[in-house]
Amino acid sequence: MLPSSNRVRDSASFLEEGLADLESDISKVYDAIARSAQVVSRQLPFLVGMTNTQNPFGERQAELDVFANQVFSKALLDTGRVGWVASEELDIPLDGYTQSNNSISVAMDPLDGSSNITTNNSLGSIFGIWRGRIPKSGREMVAAAFVTYGPELSLTLTISNRVDQYVEVREGEDSGKFALAYRAIKLPKNPEVFGFAGPRSEWISPVERFVRSLEDRRMHLRYCGTFIGDYNQIMRRGGIFSYPAHNARPAGKLRICYETAPVSYINELAGGSSSDGRSSILDISPLDFTTTSPFYVGNSDLVKELEKEISRG
Repeated sequence: MLPSSNRVRDSASFLEEGLADLESDISKVYDAIARSAQVVSRQLPFLVGMTNTQNPFGERQAELDVFANQVFSKALLDTGRVGWVASEELDIPLDGYTQSNNSISVAMDPLDGSSNITTNNSLGSIFGIWRGRIPKSGREMVAAAFVTYGPELSLTLTISNRVDQYVEVREGEDSGKFALAYRAIKLPKNPEVFGFAGPRSEWISPVERFVRSLEDRRMHLRYCGTFIGDYNQIMRRGGIFSYPAHNARPAGKLRICYETAPVSYINELAGGSSSDGRSSILDISPLDFTTTSPFYVGNSDLVKELEKEISRG
């Protein structure tokens, strides 16, 4: 349960009602994401193999990577409201039916954590939503969402200036609908957990010092290797997640457009902060879709503390 938000007990509050007050094109995008997530979720037990193809970053694609990309891309373009779809699994963005400065653009990681498929860990999908052609800074985003495929199928999304979470109903007359579980989510004030990726021996010195301080405070390590799975720990328990600067990889690993900007946007509306070690991820204008940066996200006090540690060198 989210310590800083009460789980909604009124199961009659469904996604379609929550989207009613949004601009119609964004509402249609969210609906397409929700319906597609259900299609992807149903294939999780069956598409567990690897392909012989690679994504643009040289990573071997899982069957689910390819399937999720196809399902989400088609559904988004079929709304008739999306001008461009950029995906971690595509070399170049797909063009929609209508393109203008007001058209919706979506950048997505259609299947986050595919290395965890065979171990049956949680998986995710991440979506950043802008108007006009991308790439653009996260500060120019108009909406964002992520899907979690776990014990529940959940959709966490921004609505106006808040973050809500819906879960799929799996029994009864409302089966197949998304019911509101948490409204206006805020990060807990007292952080409990942290997760830092990569070999500890490769972390830059300020990161290693900061993590030792978290351990001294008896904060709990939580790291599963699926970004969304790890970020859910931060959202539910408070804390900080990072794919930090490494000695061998000073620009980090996670891609700004596909991964870190959308989650940073959500996290800021939930009362937290993000950083590349100096400033907010949302203020970075990526050169292209491959641009990465060190990434730190979570409770604002912890992010600011880490920035101060990094400034010391």
